[in-house]
Amino acid sequence: MKALVICVLLAQQTSGVIYRLNASEYARLPELFFLDNYHNCLLAPGDTYCYVDARLVTNETNQLFTVIQEYSAYNKTHFDHTIVHRGVCVTQTCRDYLDNATGLAHAVEACLNATLYKSHGLQTKVSEDSMYCSKFDEPAGYDMVDYAVVLLILAVVLLNMACSLIDYVGCTGNKSIGSRLLLCFSIKRNWDRLRKTAADGPDSRLARLKCFNGFKTITTVLVIMAHSPMNIAMSTSNPEFLENIYHNPIATYFFNGTLIVQIFFLISGFLLAYNILLMEEKRPISWDMLPKGALTRWLRLAPVNAVVLAFVATWQRHLGSGPLWKSLVHKEAAQCRRDWFYNLLYVNNYVDNSDCMPHTWYLGADMQLSVFGLVVFCLVTSPRVRKMAVAAAFVVGIITPAVHVVVQNLSPILLVSPEVARTIFVTDPTFNNLYKRGHTNLVNYAVGLASAMLVYHLQQQKFDITKYKKYVPLYYGLVPFAVFLISSGSFLYIDGIEVPLAARAVYACALRLVYGLTIAAVMNGAIFKFENLYCGVLEWRGWEPLGRLSYAAFLVHVSIIRTVTGAYAVLTYSSVNQIAMRFLGVLCLSYMIAAPLWMLVEAPFCELVKLCLYPKKKEHKPELTIQCEGKNDKICIKL
Repeated sequence: MKALVICVLLAQQTSGVIYRLNASEYARLPELFFLDNYHNCLLAPGDTYCYVDARLVTNETNQLFTVIQEYSAYNKTHFDHTIVHRGVCVTQTCRDYLDNATGLAHAVEACLNATLYKSHGLQTKVSEDSMYCSKFDEPAGYDMVDYAVVLLILAVVLLNMACSLIDYVGCTGNKSIGSRLLLCFSIKRNWDRLRKTAADGPDSRLARLKCFNGFKTITTVLVIMAHSPMNIAMSTSNPEFLENIYHNPIATYFFNGTLIVQIFFLISGFLLAYNILLMEEKRPISWDMLPKGALTRWLRLAPVNAVVLAFVATWQRHLGSGPLWKSLVHKEAAQCRRDWFYNLLYVNNYVDNSDCMPHTWYLGADMQLSVFGLVVFCLVTSPRVRKMAVAAAFVVGIITPAVHVVVQNLSPILLVSPEVARTIFVTDPTFNNLYKRGHTNLVNYAVGLASAMLVYHLQQQKFDITKYKKYVPLYYGLVPFAVFLISSGSFLYIDGIEVPLAARAVYACALRLVYGLTIAAVMNGAIFKFENLYCGVLEWRGWEPLGRLSYAAFLVHVSIIRTVTGAYAVLTYSSVNQIAMRFLGVLCLSYMIAAPLWMLVEAPFCELVKLCLYPKKKEHKPELTIQCEGKNDKICIKL
């Protein structure tokens, strides 16, 4: 056994990869991030500040450079230290190199070379593409698109204010279509809708789905919590904190938490199937409901997404400045202007290397899977054939991730390495080919469809769950088991372990499937009120208004992280406390911004969709015949 351990250690030493450095060795590395004073730099006309990504090179044998290369080679838990990130006050720090340089990039490169060669015996390569420069007298750069967006936002705000005033003075007493259209934009009524909680009616099966508000809100909060530490990967004075935290067992829940997004697909599939099944009780489902259903889903997602997208592409870049402002905020604005139609058509999850709101890949996948669900339930009316179609989708959803892993040699889960987090995932092959595609997330959408069919059938059969109370202890074990599944991916981060391709393929299939079935079991138990603990937590009234705000909060939270990080003029010192404070700040800001977005945009347009596409039919009440006292005449009263 000792001989085996010695062989493994020798193999690691000769493999050209360094997994750990002690504190003294790590201190020898060039600083990964460094910022000159930003605000003291831009004080006079002509002053220039540049943020650059400089690649380290050497023209001679350098033992330190070899260490840097071998340490950076293990990119699962290490930054790429062969690229250093510098905020340089060109007109002060590099003044001596401006006159002899052929360009700004050449001057910055020569300036960095002089410093790094003196301290570490290294040089750099700087290109124009890796530089983001700001000048003191730089124009704000307002254009017609900026003005058009601000006019559009102003028009929406004024429309809400005008309709609210009309509602307040009582000018919409009649129930004409025009009055109802105006009332969709009443702030008072939308505020009441936000605060309203669903009534618990004995015959209302939709009221049994209150637990979904808890699932949706908790999942959104966890997504924001997982994204909030991204600033550490973008700008920090102690990058070793992030590299070392991978060895903390508790941190594995952050790095493997990408799995929780599957809950959204479960909920989406369940609600689509369940609502169609309820609708089928009143009228037959036909093919013509497919385009109407797809349009409804698009109109549900598009208004708020369009407003946030328009703001990110225009006015967000005017909100501030900082060393990383152009690399984080301006870059996203430029790419949103280029790729905005992919986002609004909800095919952005099949567009790679786009920095335009990359977290909204989920919306594209959800839209595509919703269309698939509509195809199954609108075109297939036979219950037996529907079950076969859902089962086929289930099987395809299980196999598809394994095919991608094997063919493209991918990781079975999205490994949130420091460099992947620094680029917000957009350049990672696993993110682009396995994580964000619609077809690779099919399995849990199919689980959601199947769960809805099961719940509907059991409700039709008057299912009595009290007969199974003896299994409550097993039910309580489902949530800890789901937490264990999230942490199970930590073995992929273990130093020196390269998981075989076959094992990765099996894990990619099994993980999403088992996690989805576990959450579906918790969900179904809460719907039937199997016990009081999980059900009580998930049906808490406070989740309902927060659940309504969750979509808008999800849309804006990454933009908040970009804005705050881009405006930081100094490097942040990373710690657990700092991560916690950043998370709470991003969470609060996300929901504070989501509230007016919901009342002014999301709620009004949702009501418009209901009014225009699903108008309530007038009820035809029978005429009441009243026999008048003392007369033979009959008076017909129409109610």
